[in-house]
Amino acid sequence: MIEIRSLINFIGAALMLLYVGYCWVNQGCHHKGKGWRTREESPKGFWFTIVLWLVLSAVTIASSLILKR
Repeated sequence: MIEIRSLINFIGAALMLLYVGYCWVNQGCHHKGKGWRTREESPKGFWFTIVLWLVLSAVTIASSLILKR
């Protein structure tokens, strides 16, 4: 049986992956104080956001699957 904590972590990671997918499909992301910026307007910010959210979601999923108690 999956614990509530592991389930919440897995759902949070799934939501992060959904946001990455949304940003990828629309070729942009939200920047604090500037609003929505496209990939052409802010390429470094776009790639930083994509990589950061992918790594965080992968680590969260891995930790919730590996560290079951």
